[in-house]
Amino acid sequence: MVITGRSLAEIFDAPRGGEPAVWSRYEEFGYWDDTQVGWALSRAAAQWPDRIALVIGSSRLTFAELDHWARQVAEVFASSGIGAGDRVIVQLPNSPEIPITVFAAWLIGAIPVPVIPMYRPHELAAIVTQTHPSAFVSLPTRGSRQHTDEADEALRAARLDKVARFSVGAKVPGWSLFPPRDSPSEPLRQPTPRPADSCALILFTSGTTQAPKGVRHNSRSLIAEVATYRDGARLGADDVVFIPAPIAHIGAVVATTILPCLVGLKVVVMPEWDATRAVETVAAEQATFAIGAPIFLSSLLDSYETASPDLHRIRKFHTGAAPAAAEVVLRAGKMGVLAWRAWGMTEAPTLTYGSPGDPLERRANTDGKIEAGTEVEAVDPERRPLPTGSVGELRLRSPKQMLGYIVAEQTSEQVDADGWIYSGDLGWVDEQGWVTVTGRIKDIINRGGEKFSALEIERAISSHPAIAEAAVVGLPDERLGEVVGAFVTVAQGAEFPGDAALIAHLENAALARQKFPVTWTVLAELPITATGKVQKRLLLDS
Repeated sequence: MVITGRSLAEIFDAPRGGEPAVWSRYEEFGYWDDTQVGWALSRAAAQWPDRIALVIGSSRLTFAELDHWARQVAEVFASSGIGAGDRVIVQLPNSPEIPITVFAAWLIGAIPVPVIPMYRPHELAAIVTQTHPSAFVSLPTRGSRQHTDEADEALRAARLDKVARFSVGAKVPGWSLFPPRDSPSEPLRQPTPRPADSCALILFTSGTTQAPKGVRHNSRSLIAEVATYRDGARLGADDVVFIPAPIAHIGAVVATTILPCLVGLKVVVMPEWDATRAVETVAAEQATFAIGAPIFLSSLLDSYETASPDLHRIRKFHTGAAPAAAEVVLRAGKMGVLAWRAWGMTEAPTLTYGSPGDPLERRANTDGKIEAGTEVEAVDPERRPLPTGSVGELRLRSPKQMLGYIVAEQTSEQVDADGWIYSGDLGWVDEQGWVTVTGRIKDIINRGGEKFSALEIERAISSHPAIAEAAVVGLPDERLGEVVGAFVTVAQGAEFPGDAALIAHLENAALARQKFPVTWTVLAELPITATGKVQKRLLLDS
C-alpha cells in the first residue's frame, strides 16, 4: 500500500479523474451544485426544529436536538485539536452516536470515516494506515469483544499515537468520554464546513484486494444519491424511512444523515437486525419506505406471512447491495409491498433503479433503469463498448461516483482517463437503458450485502501449517445470498486439523467472523488452469 509522496491534503482532496467536459455536464444540468453537507443539519433544525428526525431504539431526536448534540460534540472535537481535513473514524453498532459523529465532523470541516462494526484489528490496521485518523470513536465492550482495545491495537500497528479517542457510554484508560446527549458541553458557535467539491466522507470496501479500499466522496456525489431516494421513491416530509442495515454502508449513512435534512422526514434505524422487532418497529413508526439488501426484505416477508393483515406494513422497498432474485420482488408484490431492484456500489451508489411507477416485470427481472445523468455500458476485456444487449463488464460514469480511492494506484487501476469506473460486474444494457447484472469478474463473496475478498480469506487459511493450498468460494444461501465455502489441500506429512482448529486459527488472526467458512472440503488437489489459476467454477460444481 503506497500513500507516501503526497501531502495528506493532496491524498484526501485529489480530484476525480476524467475530462473536465464530462463533469461540467453535471453542473450544467443541475446534478451538482455548491450545497455543502456540513450545513444540512443546521438548516433543517432552523426549518423544522420540533420535527422528529431520527429514531434508533429508544432514542428519538428532533432536528433541533440533533443539531444541538452535534454542535456539542463538534466543540469537543475542535478543543481536542481536530480540524479541517482531519479524519474521524467511528466504529459503532447502529446508534445515534454514528450520525452525531458524522454531523459533528462536517461542522468543523473534518472527514468522517464510518467503519462497520464487524471489522477487527486485522481490517482496522489497514483502515487507520490509509486514513491517518486524528480521532477514533468506539465502544468499550460489546459481547465478548473489547472494541477500544482492538482500536488501540490497530493504532499501535499503524504507529499512530497522537489520536484523540472517544469511548461511548463509559470511560476507559486512554479514552475520553464521548459527550452524551445530556452533556453540559458548550455547542459549537461557528461551523466551518468543507467546500462542496472537497472530500466529505470516506467509506471502506474490500473489493478484490487483500486490504479494504478507502472510497472518497464529496458533498456533490452524496447529495446526488439523496436525490435518487427523494425523487425515485417519491418521498416527501410525511414519509418515514426505515433502515435495517449498518449505518456505515453508503446507502444507510446517506439516508440517515442527509436525506432527512433535505426532505424533512423521519428516519427509523434498527439498532440490530431482528425480523420480529423490525415488523413491530415498522408498524409502530408507520414506516413507508425501506432501503436494504434482499435478506432484509425476505425476512420481513417471512414475518408478514403470519402477521395480521391489518398490521401496517412497509409500502415501498428499495433493495440492492446483493443480488436479488425476481421471486422476492414478486412475492413482495403479492403481500402489498412495492419492491424494486437497484444496482450500485460504494464507489458509485444507486446507478440503476426501478421506481414505483415501473412495470412489475421490469422491477423483478432487471436491476433497474440507468439513472438520469448516469452512463452505464458493457465492454469487452479490452474495454471496448459492446453492442446493445451484449454481456460484458459494466462500466459507468455518474454524478454519484467517488473522488477516487485513498490509494492513487487503486484509482488508476479501476478508473480510466475519461472517468469511467470499471465495476467488475458482468451484465448487459437493453435499448431502453434497463440493466441486468449477470455475474462478477471480481473474486469476491457477497454475504448479505457484505463483500469479502476471497484472496484475503484464502491467505489467512493457508497460513495454518497443516494447509498447503486454500480456495474459497461463495456458496448459494437462501437467506444471505452467499456464504463462504472453503476447499483445502493438506500439507505433505500433515493431517487435516479439523474445522474447529481452522476456525480457531482464523479467530487468532482477528479475521471478521462473517468471513469464516461454513463448510470445509478437503481435496487431493485444487483444479487449476494451465496458467495456475484455480478453477473455482469447478469447485462450485463439485
